[in-house]
Amino acid sequence: MDTSSLTFQQLFRPGSSSNGCTVAERFSIDFLINGRSLLNALVSADGGHSDFMGCFVKGFPETNSLSNSRLLLREHAETESGRILLYICPECGDIGCGAYSVYVRQNDDCFIWDSFAYETGYEEPQLIDGVGPFTFEKHAYEAAINDAAAF
Repeated sequence: MDTSSLTFQQLFRPGSSSNGCTVAERFSIDFLINGRSLLNALVSADGGHSDFMGCFVKGFPETNSLSNSRLLLREHAETESGRILLYICPECGDIGCGAYSVYVRQNDDCFIWDSFAYETGYEEPQLIDGVGPFTFEKHAYEAAINDAAAF
């Protein structure tokens, strides 16, 4: 079975203020699968916008801890579809603004990410073709997720 490597890089969204409209500055993570941005792959395959933050965000330790537990399958997914949110609204973090999600499964000594989707929580998830599935070796996956959560 071919396994993929999972790492991450910082994802920066600059803040701004213009004509009474403020955009929040955010530092979060972008997952890299085999060295390639997962966010870029999802946006390219889906054709949507790229204004998202990763599920691990600087300054939100409780939320990061919960995302960590979900990605390690220690907590249930927060969506009705059973998917775990990877990229969310950078202003409020709410699924209602649109989010990219994934099914996470554990199988023997591996974690598997498959069936990526764009979700809003009030419409049927839109499956994204051409991205995944990805299989990660269990110990390398756990280490990468724990490192990302400590960001």
